[in-house]
Amino acid sequence: MILSKASEYALRILVYLAAQPSGEPVLSRVISDCIGGGSVPCVNKVLRWLAKRGVLDSVKGKGGGFVLRPGAESLSIVDVIEIVEGRPVELRCVLGFNICAKETVCPVHSQWETIHNNEIGFLRGQTIGTMSNAIFWHGRTMTPVQC
Repeated sequence: MILSKASEYALRILVYLAAQPSGEPVLSRVISDCIGGGSVPCVNKVLRWLAKRGVLDSVKGKGGGFVLRPGAESLSIVDVIEIVEGRPVELRCVLGFNICAKETVCPVHSQWETIHNNEIGFLRGQTIGTMSNAIFWHGRTMTPVQC
């Protein structure tokens, strides 16, 4: 599965924010620096999109920034992709046929369908929280991530 840049940034943002102390807002420029690869305007766009979709809270004023909403750590990779893309993750023909089925001329449909279903099943089992814990777990306590 190839992710759009927006989906990739959203996943990085959410995994990073899940590692921060609960309820403590993080500035967008800090998030942009810490997730790497994204310009501040691009990251801001994704942050606003996630806030609009109810995944993040945007805190205004001094000490403001973005914070993960309660329960967002349980979102799977597929959930995040579907939120960002605005549509369900679906099987698409590897050859680009509009209609791809076992009955058509697509020679790889059944194998591709199996690979796709395995991939989606795996990605549904990976949550923001488990990914964040795997990346940022230090000893027996979670520490705020510093860039």
